[in-house]
Formats: sequence, C-alpha cells, structure tokens
Amino acid sequence: MTEITGYYDGNTVQLLEAAPKTKQRVIVTFIDDEDVSDDLPVGILSKYADPAKKLLEEGAFERAMVKKHGNG
Repeated sequence: MTEITGYYDGNTVQLLEAAPKTKQRVIVTFIDDEDVSDDLPVGILSKYADPAKKLLEEGAFERAMVKKHGNG
C-alpha cells in the first residue's frame, strides 16, 4: 500500500506527490484539518508556487490600493 498526500478543494484532488503510473484501486480518507488551505498551494498554477513568497503576497492588494488611491 502506498500513501500519497494531497488536497481536495471541493471539486478536484490535487496530489502533492507523484502517483504510481499503474491503474490501482484507491481509498480516499478525509482528514479534518481546518488550517490545510492556508498551507497548501492549489489550482492549476500551484506547481509554480513559491512558499517563500507567501508572506510577500499577504496584503499585496491592500498595499496596491493604498499606493494607487492614497487612502490608508
């Protein structure tokens, strides 16, 4: 049996590790973890995500609006 970690966003499963290339039966177990979405990049561009840049992204929209409109 092989265990692979992934993330389910409500529609699709995003695997975080390579899966075997052979057809197999699988068991999906959902883990109740409320904070999982904050730690894992998801979506079609997630393979390009850089965890080190996450802190730079936080508040980026707000900073851009303050810079553009000057109300902060």
